[in-house]
Amino acid sequence: MHAPASTTSRHTAARARALLLAACLGAVPVLAQSAPVATPPGTPATSEPRQGAATSGDETMDNAVAAVVVAALSEQLNTATIAVNIDSFDVAIASVRDRTVSGTGRLRVGDDAEWIGFRYSVPYDTSFSSAGYPRLTIGGVAASEREVPNDAGLVQQLEDRVAVELDRQFGADSSRLQLDDISTVQGGARLLRISAAGIADFGRNGNTPVRIEALYDQVANAWQRVNYELGVAAR
Repeated sequence: MHAPASTTSRHTAARARALLLAACLGAVPVLAQSAPVATPPGTPATSEPRQGAATSGDETMDNAVAAVVVAALSEQLNTATIAVNIDSFDVAIASVRDRTVSGTGRLRVGDDAEWIGFRYSVPYDTSFSSAGYPRLTIGGVAASEREVPNDAGLVQQLEDRVAVELDRQFGADSSRLQLDDISTVQGGARLLRISAAGIADFGRNGNTPVRIEALYDQVANAWQRVNYELGVAAR
């Protein structure tokens, strides 16, 4: 007995997307300090059985978005291997030809048994069927990922790291940070996402608002990502 056409189409789309994710991971450029990225395994045994692959209803859009999300996660996490599962595609109209695709997913680092939740938001151009660079929030997504007490030592490391980068960026030698809004969220047992806001003080050159978001790998004892914004954008 033949399966209905709609069911066959969904299965074909699911297989195609799985192949795309695997191919994407294999093609992602690797950071200088990173080991090669391996092809992700299939659906994790620890997750609930899924009736079908997540979809927005537009397979071309889904594939383009999945490709940039996997590539960005691989770039931002300095790991030997990473497996990615995208759980939802939500589409909003930004203009006549532009869409904003957002949703949630899970990633697994190396041989870890635990999956870490993430959120993403991707600009998509319908005219060229192309997806832009995603905005990613890693950790604090799954029910088990919660806010935890700040680690004073890590906060100090983060302040020093950003101050050094500001000195390098602006040719100064006395940048200081005054952070007064700091939160730490778990990304599974491995990652900590530290968000902070405050003032970047450049001494006689004045000061400006600063906002920082960083990822710290507790297994590797290393910062995986440290991003900061200055000025009005940081408010």
